[in-house]
Amino acid sequence: MDRRFLLLYGSQTGQSEAVAEEIFEKAYEHGFRPDLHSLSMTEKKFNVEKENLLVLVISSTGDGEPPDSALKFWRRIRKKTLPNNHLSKLRYTILGLGDSNYSNFCQNPQNFDARFKELGARHFYPTGFADDAIGLEIVVEPWIDGLMDALKLQFSENIETCSGDAQISPLPDQINEIRDEVDSAKIDIKTQQPNITSKVVSNEEQTGEAKTVDSNNTAGDMVSSLLKSVPPIEGQIVIPALPHPFLELEFCEDESIDLNSLSLQNGAEFPSATTGVIMATLVASTTLTRQDAVKTALDVQLEIPESTMTYEPGDSFGIVCKNNDEEVENIIQRLAVSDVADCVCYLKLLEGTKKKNAAVPKFLATRTTIRHMLSTCCDIRTPLKKGFIHMLAEYTTESSEKARLQELCSKQGASQYTSFIREPSLSLLDILLAFPSCCPPIARVIEQLPRLLPRPYSASSSPLVSRNHLHFVFNIVEIPSTCGRQYGRKGVCTGWLSELSSHQLQDGEPKPKIAIYARKNLRFRLPSDPSVPIILIGAGTGVAPFIGFLQHREAEMQASKDFVCGPIWLFFGCRHKERDYLYRSELERLNSTGILSKLLVAFSRDNQDAVDKTKSPRYVQDNIRLHSAEVCNLLLEKNAVLYVCGDARNMSKDVNAMFSNIISQHLSISEKEADSMMMKLRQEGRYLEDIWT
Repeated sequence: MDRRFLLLYGSQTGQSEAVAEEIFEKAYEHGFRPDLHSLSMTEKKFNVEKENLLVLVISSTGDGEPPDSALKFWRRIRKKTLPNNHLSKLRYTILGLGDSNYSNFCQNPQNFDARFKELGARHFYPTGFADDAIGLEIVVEPWIDGLMDALKLQFSENIETCSGDAQISPLPDQINEIRDEVDSAKIDIKTQQPNITSKVVSNEEQTGEAKTVDSNNTAGDMVSSLLKSVPPIEGQIVIPALPHPFLELEFCEDESIDLNSLSLQNGAEFPSATTGVIMATLVASTTLTRQDAVKTALDVQLEIPESTMTYEPGDSFGIVCKNNDEEVENIIQRLAVSDVADCVCYLKLLEGTKKKNAAVPKFLATRTTIRHMLSTCCDIRTPLKKGFIHMLAEYTTESSEKARLQELCSKQGASQYTSFIREPSLSLLDILLAFPSCCPPIARVIEQLPRLLPRPYSASSSPLVSRNHLHFVFNIVEIPSTCGRQYGRKGVCTGWLSELSSHQLQDGEPKPKIAIYARKNLRFRLPSDPSVPIILIGAGTGVAPFIGFLQHREAEMQASKDFVCGPIWLFFGCRHKERDYLYRSELERLNSTGILSKLLVAFSRDNQDAVDKTKSPRYVQDNIRLHSAEVCNLLLEKNAVLYVCGDARNMSKDVNAMFSNIISQHLSISEKEADSMMMKLRQEGRYLEDIWT
């Protein structure tokens, strides 16, 4: 029987693609024949209306919109002329990836699910929604295991595991227990204090003979830690399949290479890019916070070559950053490749690899150096996936360290993986330093490292003020050496930018260049009608795009005596009035000139002991409540557009909840009805967010 099925993915940053590839590998191990494609290949590689069985992995972007690669496919299946039986022969399932810190969690996968059903398609397996806020693997891993069982049923017995009319659970809580399959190594741990004896059966061993290793736990005795499980995990544990090796590096010490001539990340397309890469010049850097502020905020000014990029206030752009040089050097030394780190190396596929559809990653040049890859192409900070940890365990010689790494990537150790790897966001170097007997080949490490993605920033300036200059603001992120982190560090991009900024004003030094590109932003912009009232709500660096909004309106008013500008309210929040009130003098100036109709600022740490919030509001939502009647009038009667910019985890959720509350009270309706009104505002483009985690 032909066990083929169509496996599609729609990915913006690569996560959906990586999960789809994981499904592809596992499906092949189970004897299936998945046909893997990006949704962008519709009509070139596949026609979904001709398919019988589909597995779709897809993420959300923005306010629940499709990834760029899925837009063409989405437009095709949304055509109103399609009959309601257009996909009647299709059986499908969807795995949606999202982040519940954002308002419209997995909205795009839900939209796809609903549209498929409208066109007559039916599920053969429940849709799953994985949440990056708590860890995608919590849903992804059991969902994939359950998928294998559903595919077996579909092919062997032609049983539909879920009819089109059935209620689909949003999370696969009822998925069958993970079974002992050929692609999962099985480890039987029998605890003998202080030693652990492990029986390890590799999935590549066909003899059935077990090899026994002794391991000693030397970490603390009272609580679990990165190095020890307390109490120890007992019995059989199931760990993920060992990733097949597929790359090899060939070094040519006699050759030389001009690394500056290489395309950034081998010319691979950047997420949401609407322009090519532009080399901007860092011309000025200003510290906006006092020295004793909790966070240091910098305003950076970039000079953009003329006619290379146009932008509007509220637009964002991507910065292609580098990894920290010292961190890269420490990885090179720890992996014992210092002698070849700067030699020319050729990246090619390992002959005879068992990895299906193996290819050199698109973001890596085939002729490069180890240092260049680790510095500019590979993400060396992201928490390691379980398959990566399993690979590291295979190259760990000390038995207790090996056993612990196996525990951390096991099904039984899932909570410990979350606590000790994912939540503290341990990097590759953290793991290598914590487990000193682990020394994998450099090719195996390169295989597992994901792409170093650009960081998005919002413009805090207006092109009407200076056409070829662009401002943006960022906090320098400081990450201490606690919670298993073996060394203190700064954020990847903010650390790199702060280092560039600290050198850029030195006499005689050339101004540093920064690679940037324009990102798609169709929503977070000023209303086309300037008379429309706007309400701006930002905390911390969330005020950045609003500076651009206000400067833009000011420039428009100065350019025309007939220009009519609607009222503009700004709610801003920070910790301390004297330490981190960003753009204070500029905001007070704009308020005094009348560009700002109302400037309302809350200081959370100055007023943290205040009992009466009517006199000393701590947060932006406190000020919103204090002015609820006027705000509701602007929003509901004057059709104002509302903008929220800042932290997704707390601030944006609190603001959303506050608006539901004040609308409920203002209109004397239930909070459920108020929530519906909030959703309508979002759909109308009058409640816009630019938020991040």
